[in-house]
Amino acid sequence: MYYEIYMDVFFLVNFMMDYLLLAAVCRMLAGDFRRRRVLPGAVLGSLLTCLTTMLPVPGFVKLLLYHVAVNTVMLKAAIPVHGMREFVKAFFMLYGGGFLLGGIFSFFGQYIRTGSLFFLFAVVSYELMQAVWAFWRQMQRQNQYTCELLVEQSGRKVRLKGLIDTGNSLTDPLTGQPVCIVEREAVESLMESTQKRRYIGFRSVGNEHARLLLVRFDSLYLPGKEKKQICDIWIGISDTRISTDGTYRILVNPDIFRRGCK
Repeated sequence: MYYEIYMDVFFLVNFMMDYLLLAAVCRMLAGDFRRRRVLPGAVLGSLLTCLTTMLPVPGFVKLLLYHVAVNTVMLKAAIPVHGMREFVKAFFMLYGGGFLLGGIFSFFGQYIRTGSLFFLFAVVSYELMQAVWAFWRQMQRQNQYTCELLVEQSGRKVRLKGLIDTGNSLTDPLTGQPVCIVEREAVESLMESTQKRRYIGFRSVGNEHARLLLVRFDSLYLPGKEKKQICDIWIGISDTRISTDGTYRILVNPDIFRRGCK
């Protein structure tokens, strides 16, 4: 059994796939796509793949050349990686992108009836892969600005999901401590057992002279990786929703993470 390979087609197909993969790694690694480097890198990678295919060496040697030597040279030529750690990251991204691109392309491959459609479906697969990557990055960024909290009062606790609001610089003028803002409905049951309340003034967009109700709670506990407990904390009470879909119930002042329990 033998296979007949047309080197011109083999080169073109490998060049196309290498180009798309290198472009994806560029965007995933640094968000900077440089055609003047990616294009030669893809040409070099495809050329080395063709030369390796023609070498009269055992299969396991070709396997090492394909997956180690060729990809290393191709990455070095196309992407300006600095240091071994960044190179290893780019290397795994290349293979991760390859598996994802291959999976998407194999799904579309069943509908390919003519060779000319190959390149169309390759580009479509690349765009889908980029969309998946962008969605994953968006979810990662969103998770960086969320946290779980426990508000405690007289032995009762309420668990809330909070949004870390980097634009919130509100501080209590009496204590100088950062102020978080929570929905009234979320802590209504806890407010029944505390009488310590007062108002502070603040400014917001479209409201220069607003007043905010502060309620003193026994503690605010961050059970996640922060594992921080803040005692005798004054929290602002909002009569409106923090988020339209109710996902977040408290706006967390990022400066609150610097406090500890007194």
